[in-house]
Amino acid sequence: MALGSHAEAVIVVDSNAWADYFNDVHEAHVDRLDEALRHEEDLAVLPIIVTEVLQGFRSEPGFRRAEQLLVALPMIEPSLDCHVRAARLFRSLRGEGVTVRGAVDCMIAQVCLDLNVPLLSPDRDFQEVARHTPLRLLRG
Repeated sequence: MALGSHAEAVIVVDSNAWADYFNDVHEAHVDRLDEALRHEEDLAVLPIIVTEVLQGFRSEPGFRRAEQLLVALPMIEPSLDCHVRAARLFRSLRGEGVTVRGAVDCMIAQVCLDLNVPLLSPDRDFQEVARHTPLRLLRG
């Protein structure tokens, strides 16, 4: 799962930010992603993010364009221990009255916490996670 000595410079980009990017949504997080791509900043994704993004495409050309971009990025493959910590994160948040809507979001958040890297996402669930943990959330 480690990204090596450059982990501080890496930004994990969530599915929602990618979906908005590919759908030409005009929001601050899309502008931030576009800027990161133009300046060749270090971006990373998890395989599940690739799946979530690609499954949303209706056209084959759009799918291929997104696939080409996403599979070229560094992939962070969480360990089994990370999955267990993600479950603990979900339970801990639920104990504080916060229900994250999906296991995938807890997994993404836990990876970012483990690697101490920021997450670019407009998702409200991540805003809640960031309120209760050291998750560094970029929204634009």
